[in-house]
Amino acid sequence: MAYKVLNNVSVKDASGLSSLSTDMLVLVINKNTKNDSSFKELDEKSKKFISKTIRTHLDQSNSSILLPKIDGINAKSILLVKGLDADMHTHKWLTLFQGIAQKGNQNKCKDISIMPGTITPKGKNELWLIETVAKTIESNVYIFSETKNKTTKKPSVKKLTILTSGLAGSKLTEAKKAAKVGYAIGEGVNTAKYLGDLPANHCTPKIIEKKVKAMTKDFPKLKVKSFNEKQMQKMGMGSFLSVSRGSEEPARMMVIEYKGAKSADKPIALVGKGVTFDTGGVSIKPSPGMDEMKWDMCGAATVFGVMSTLARLNADVNVVGVMGCAENMCSSKATKPGDVVTSMSGQTIEILNTDAEGRLILADCLTYVAKYKPSYVIDMATLTGAVIIALGRHASGVMANDQYLADKIIESGEESGDRAWQLPLWDEHQSCTKTKYADLANIGGGREAGTIHAAAFLSKFTNDYKWAHIDIAATASYSSPVKAGTGRPVPLISQLILSKKLK
Repeated sequence: MAYKVLNNVSVKDASGLSSLSTDMLVLVINKNTKNDSSFKELDEKSKKFISKTIRTHLDQSNSSILLPKIDGINAKSILLVKGLDADMHTHKWLTLFQGIAQKGNQNKCKDISIMPGTITPKGKNELWLIETVAKTIESNVYIFSETKNKTTKKPSVKKLTILTSGLAGSKLTEAKKAAKVGYAIGEGVNTAKYLGDLPANHCTPKIIEKKVKAMTKDFPKLKVKSFNEKQMQKMGMGSFLSVSRGSEEPARMMVIEYKGAKSADKPIALVGKGVTFDTGGVSIKPSPGMDEMKWDMCGAATVFGVMSTLARLNADVNVVGVMGCAENMCSSKATKPGDVVTSMSGQTIEILNTDAEGRLILADCLTYVAKYKPSYVIDMATLTGAVIIALGRHASGVMANDQYLADKIIESGEESGDRAWQLPLWDEHQSCTKTKYADLANIGGGREAGTIHAAAFLSKFTNDYKWAHIDIAATASYSSPVKAGTGRPVPLISQLILSKKLK
């Protein structure tokens, strides 16, 4: 199962704009626009109406304006959008194209054609711009309607054409490749969004298992292994299974293998927390906002989305993705504060707070993944509310035992607009895991450095490889008033792997 919205994404030369048949022609207006021959031809056909509208209506208070059908021009409507300067950050460009996607759906367009112009952020080229347009439009025409009445609106936009000026031959071929990459990443974002947006009763560990296995029909290169609770018990995953004890829904661990490079090449390993609903267990959460805990599986959803992107592109990389999925419920069988369990690593853990459950799942998944002898391991988890306090909702938090890996994650976040920021993980933070009754405690340190202390706990299971932890509690979903999944950090992770920066 991959979740694709657009049926077609193409790149074409912008010449002959007036004869282009499309529901909405989008012109991103910047200082270079008036000198573009394609724009001049279109403006002449409108009898200078377009350029006049730009001068009189496109200003700070009016960043876009939709023009109805103009005689002599085939497009059913023209959307004029105020462009950005090169010194503006990449996330501003994402916001611009997000707005275009939403306009397309609002106006019930079946196809949109975008001329993004030639200005790009500093350090970026036109290929980056084309990839970004494809990625952002695909991921923002998405509308969740799975559990709504049949009369509920669905995305209207099904076709995207990206219009370029002066590209031919090999340059045009590269542009089409860039659009293909962006399209695939956008599809991966939607796949993660969709899985996260599903209500918890429509997205149990067993349901996710079915969806993961179904994905192999679309992508035969993906090999899926699934482990039930009996199998995990035999492997010694007492930490993981302590989370699912209180639920009638059995836990599942899915392993997705993708081999697109030489068999001798060590894989990159991705590990995702997949708590399909988190009550907090015996350490129960307050009722307000508990409905948002269906997004506590967005780490696993990210793994799902990234693996579908790599398979869609036939990427020449080796990657293994691990999805640790469970419900954290409260019952007579549930794990109690003070209980001690034994992890797959052999380390015992005193569970002082059952609401610090994600790290218990990840501990065993991180131990398991060592069998692949990975070059790098990256885990992603909606792990701590503390990261929202530290960074707000703009950036994911990164902690690592390898600085090169951390640096490349941050760089890829800047490149993709899916931003992340590094927090320290010093020796001084390790004391938080000390306890009298076990090798480790699952919480410690009080209210201080909650995000870092969670990472410190995870680090106890990563001694055999280069590892980074990405806390996505702030970025994987929007909270009130608009509650929705974001699909982050699929763009960051996809960009990181496809760029081949991890050598």
